[in-house]
Formats: sequence, structure tokens, C-alpha cells
Amino acid sequence: MKERSDEQRDPLALAAKRLLDQSVQELDQKTVLAIQRARVNALGRCSTRRPWLQWAGGMALATMAALAVSMWLWQANGVNHSHLLLEDLELMQSPENLELSEDLEFYDWLADGTAATG
Repeated sequence: MKERSDEQRDPLALAAKRLLDQSVQELDQKTVLAIQRARVNALGRCSTRRPWLQWAGGMALATMAALAVSMWLWQANGVNHSHLLLEDLELMQSPENLELSEDLEFYDWLADGTAATG
């Protein structure tokens, strides 16, 4: 395990580490075996698989697949309006529409007026 550099310089931490290492070396065989047994049991419990985690992963995968299929079908049924956008762009770039672009505020006002009355 990597030690931090500030712990290496701290004399109190070094003294505490030395004391703890010494107390571990002085343990009797019965205590060492009990600690090892407890460690093995704890690690054994951690390694058991959780069945709900497998179900959650499967449900997440199924949900993502259903979402992908529904989005693909929704886009396939949609109408492609890209050709209309290109036609509008061609109309706006034509020289006849130069007057239109000069009076855009008027046409905006006109559109608002017809929406309010109609």
C-alpha cells in the first residue's frame, strides 16, 4: 500500500505505525487464526453474487433495445422535409427576393396581424 509523503515525515505517525506493527507481531497464534478466519468469512460474503443485480442489468438492456427500436420506427415513419428546406433556401437566394429581405419587419408585422384577426 502506498503511503502519503506527509505521513512519512510526521514523527507521531511513524511512532504509531511502529507501535502497531510491534503489537501485531506479538499476537498469539489463536488470535491470528481467529482474525484470519474472520477475514476469510468477510471476503466470502462480499463475493456472493446478487441475483437482483443480474435482473436489473437485463431490464436495462431490454429497455434500451425497446427505446432504440421505437426511435428507429418513429424516424422511418416521419416525413422528410429536407427538400422543402432546400427549395426555401433557393427562393431566398434568388435576385427577385431582394426586396423581400429589405422589408422583413413589414412582413413580420403583417403575419402577426393576420394571426391576431384570423
